[in-house]
Amino acid sequence: MAKKRQESAPTEEPAAKSVKKKPAKKRANGELPWHPFWRCLVSLLVVLHLVAIFSAPWDLAVTMDGGALPPGYEVRMPQQPVPPPDSPVWQMPVVTTALHKFFHDYLNLLYLNHGYEFFAPDPAGTHVIDYQVTKADGTVVEGRFPSHEEHWPRLLYHRHMMLSEQTMLMGPQSGQQYADHLATVHGGNSRLSLKVHLLLSPKQVIDEMPLDAPSTFRLISEVNGTPRQTSEPQPAPAEGAPQ
Repeated sequence: MAKKRQESAPTEEPAAKSVKKKPAKKRANGELPWHPFWRCLVSLLVVLHLVAIFSAPWDLAVTMDGGALPPGYEVRMPQQPVPPPDSPVWQMPVVTTALHKFFHDYLNLLYLNHGYEFFAPDPAGTHVIDYQVTKADGTVVEGRFPSHEEHWPRLLYHRHMMLSEQTMLMGPQSGQQYADHLATVHGGNSRLSLKVHLLLSPKQVIDEMPLDAPSTFRLISEVNGTPRQTSEPQPAPAEGAPQ
């Protein structure tokens, strides 16, 4: 009986092992603990900096013309000239003006307040030049520049686009130079039509009018050219050049 009691007696539980604490993870070299306050502060400064950068081009219309014209208003055209500064047509963008005024000193300090010369918010139409040269034998050479079909790659198209745009800025005398040049190259009398390709109005977009519809081209002026009197032989038109 004594032996059985000894066998049935509960065995003593082993002493609880001491729990060892894991060593703290070492920070990598250069790693700094970011406190939530500093995270919020840096994020706020980044957002303010981005808003300051965009405030300059947003306020471009106010700095140049004194206001913004409503969408679809055609400017700098004989049929619809630019309204006077005191006209109620002008719209003053209050938000962009306030932002630019608030960040003005900061933009000047970082040299971010220079002119961007963006086309928005009142993009105007692009200019094209249609030409027609009647040779001595009666044949007619016609063309347009810039032309997506004729002038490629993109760099060549861009150069022809700048020719037409600069013609509008320099006045009829610039168009006269082109007219005389084409007449001299092809040996005939030339006629240039300076046109502006207007943007579609919201209603025309809804009506699914094509971007190159004939009604979107408006004639500005026409110039006649004659061959120049020169003894030097004229070079043949290069590939992709106005013909």
